[in-house]
Order: sequence, then C-alpha cells, then structure tokens
Amino acid sequence: MNEMRQIMADTVEKLFTEHVTKSLKESAEASDFPEKLWNAVEENGLLHILVPENFGGVGAEFADAEVIARGIGRHAVPMPVVESILANWILVSAGLDIPTGMTVLAPVRADEALPLAGDKVRGTATRVPWGRTAAQVVVITTEGDVALMTAGSYSVTENQNIAGEPRDTLVFEGATPAATGRLPGGLTAASVFALGAMMRSAQMAGAMEWILEASVQYANDRSQFGRPIGKFQAIQQSMAELAGHTAASGAASTGAFQAADLAVASGHDSTFEIAAAKTRISEAAGIAAAISHQIHGAIGFTYEHDLHFRTRRLWSWRDEFGSDSYWADWIGGSILEQEADDLWPWLTTRPT
Repeated sequence: MNEMRQIMADTVEKLFTEHVTKSLKESAEASDFPEKLWNAVEENGLLHILVPENFGGVGAEFADAEVIARGIGRHAVPMPVVESILANWILVSAGLDIPTGMTVLAPVRADEALPLAGDKVRGTATRVPWGRTAAQVVVITTEGDVALMTAGSYSVTENQNIAGEPRDTLVFEGATPAATGRLPGGLTAASVFALGAMMRSAQMAGAMEWILEASVQYANDRSQFGRPIGKFQAIQQSMAELAGHTAASGAASTGAFQAADLAVASGHDSTFEIAAAKTRISEAAGIAAAISHQIHGAIGFTYEHDLHFRTRRLWSWRDEFGSDSYWADWIGGSILEQEADDLWPWLTTRPT
C-alpha cells in the first residue's frame, strides 16, 4: 500500500468507525439522510479522490479509490459515495465543472438508452442510487455525451433495494441539461457501466471482510456443549470456505482497479478484468451471506444484530451494474469472438 492509499485507508476507517453507527444506519433506512456524515466525507476529499489537483481534487488513481469503496462496504455506509466519486470523475473527464451539492451517476443500462435529441434528454433511468436526494444526476447518452441533469428537470419515482438503499426511477421528458460534454476517447457508456460494476465489486469485497471478522469473533465467543462453536469441525470447514471466498474477492477487486488504472494510462480495455471480478465476487457474495448466517444462527437473522446490514447489501449489490450471469455472458461472448489460435495468447498476454 503506497502512501496515498494508507492515508485514504486511515481516513476512511477513522471517519466511518466514528460516525457509521447502528442507529445512523437504521435512521437512513427510515429515509433520514445522514447530512452530517455526507459533509464530513466531502470535507475529507473522498468524493474528489479521482479529480485532478488542478480541478481542486486529490488527483489519485482508481486503486486509491478502491480503499474508499471497500470501506463503504465494510461499514455499510448508507450514502452514494462511490456513485458520486464516479460522477465527479466523469464530469471532469468530459471537460465539465463539478457543481456544488450531491451529484450521482445514473447507471444507464443498454436497454435504457437515453438519446440527446437537439439539446433535450428523453427516456427513463431506473434504479438510480439516491435519485430523490441528489442535486444533480450525471447520465451518459447513446451518443457518448455526458449530460448533467439538475433536480427538478426530471420526475422521480421512489424505490429501494432490499438493503433499504434508495434506487429511484428518473423520467426525462425533454429535459434540458445544465451542461453537456463528451466522453474522452476510449470511454463509452458500456465502459462507464463497467466502472460501476468495479466499484460494486470493491464494496462487496469490503462487506465480506467485515462478515469474516464478525463470524470468526462470534464462533470464538459462542459456546455450545461446553466449548466454543469454532472448535467444531463443521464450523471450521465453513469458516475456511468463507475465508477463501473473501480472499479471492479481495484479489479480484484489486486486479480490476489495477486494470482500470492501466486503461487510463495506456488505453488498455479493462472490461474483461472488471467482468471477471464482478462475476467472481457476486458468486462469492451469496455464499458468504449464507455461511455467515449459518454460523451466527438465529441471532444473525434479527434486525437488532449488525450482520444484516452487510448481507442485505451483498444480496442487492451482486445484481447491480450487472449480475454475475450478465458478466459471465459478457466474458463468454468475448472469448467466442477470438479465433481458436488467438485465444490462449489473448488470455495470457493481457497487460498487468
């Protein structure tokens, strides 16, 4: 871990350990947005981690942002931090100024194309994180334009995922953007969608880290038949499986972020590495949630326990920005595009 990542790790851990309490998460699920925590996150520069220094940002790499994304997952932070990080990076990349107030990225899917006709945006974006709260939303149009849409220029239908996080539907009926720009060369709506999948992968990896630590602690503390349940072979086997999936998920996430940095530096396409990470981690998420609830037993299913704040997010995040089956299909299609003699070199000579 370089100096920047260590600073980010220390800042994130201190900030979220102090502020992201169980009562705060419960209040957030009751639609009480944690403004004080959001202001603290903004003041510490976390939302501008990828913004160049000459634009008032930190000027860090994607690998540095992974530290923040993992912390979001580990502490189950009920705010659109990673969506704002990506939105700010996209705006600057498109040559646009970053506005004040919360700005989030709308994860526009291929079947939800938003055309920019003249100077108007039309269409529907579903499951937009905190669409009801954001002051601005960044959308990527079918033509590769970046459109900054301000609250009030679109209608909002509120919804949420099973973790209680807002996932709203925004309808643009000929709305005029506050600003427009173009994605730089090499970036498309599909690659932006992949970057969202990369962020979700890191969040899930972080949540699994917390789940593993909590499960180990509980297995050592909880006694049955005169000894800690962690001494039973069946529990040990489950713990070993959980640890393996957690380690593999962390490695996959790190690889995806390193590939994204390489893409920025040299134009290398990082979608394959991101797809592999999202597929692997989404599969692990379901297994990790199941094992952790089995180890915790009945107490882990109660709302009073902290476990569900992570497992419900794992169940939600694994399907966001593309499920494991979506990205597995993408990987399969990419492989099938290769000629037989080119497949092995294509797999083994990818830039690292």
